[in-house]
Amino acid sequence: MASAVSAGYRGVARVADIDLAVEPGDFLVLLGANGSGKSTLMRAVSGQISLLAGAVRIDGIDMASTPEAAKRSIGYAVEPYDLPETLTGAQYLDLIASIRGCSARDWPCDELDEVLQFRPWLRTTISAYSLGTRMKLSIMGALLGAPKLLLLDESLNGLDPLMLFRVRRIFAALRAKGHGVILSTHMVGTIGADCTGIVFLEHGRCRHRWTRREIDAAQGQPGGLEAMVIAALEMAN
Repeated sequence: MASAVSAGYRGVARVADIDLAVEPGDFLVLLGANGSGKSTLMRAVSGQISLLAGAVRIDGIDMASTPEAAKRSIGYAVEPYDLPETLTGAQYLDLIASIRGCSARDWPCDELDEVLQFRPWLRTTISAYSLGTRMKLSIMGALLGAPKLLLLDESLNGLDPLMLFRVRRIFAALRAKGHGVILSTHMVGTIGADCTGIVFLEHGRCRHRWTRREIDAAQGQPGGLEAMVIAALEMAN
């Protein structure tokens, strides 16, 4: 999907020489501290910023040569404070639906706004939302049209346990149908046991990767995923 990607702003690379592969049904996690380059990489993969080097292909379509076709396969959940604060939730969903060419209620499960307890907020401006409410709206927008690839930029950090469970259940159902998911996070606790790969970013570069086999093995060990990640990082430093 992403091959030797370098990207940044005003010609200065914030991420360099990154390779990512997401097959149908995969759940890939980009892990790293704030400022490590996760959001830059997500924006590069989604076509929001131009590449300085490398290539991105979405569902076999080259992002550089045919960006509109490639973007039709992507649902991007923006960071919560990047949402347009002057719009209401309903207006934001209408905007995303118009871009994607679908209905503002074309979600992969019925009544998603009710499932995520969002309906009371539809007519309220985003500026009045809490972090968790912004997260819900961002995810709902990304899910419109059930795109083949979901990009979730720090999109689970503010959800309460029940909403997190419901969102993960929706993702699992999509993955079972061959959709892929990429989640960026700085919190190991949001990764979940069902991820199929983890890429650790530091200062814009890939410092470590974990496969599904390594992740599964860590689940049964003391400390689980967090212990596995910390041990690898301590060895690297």
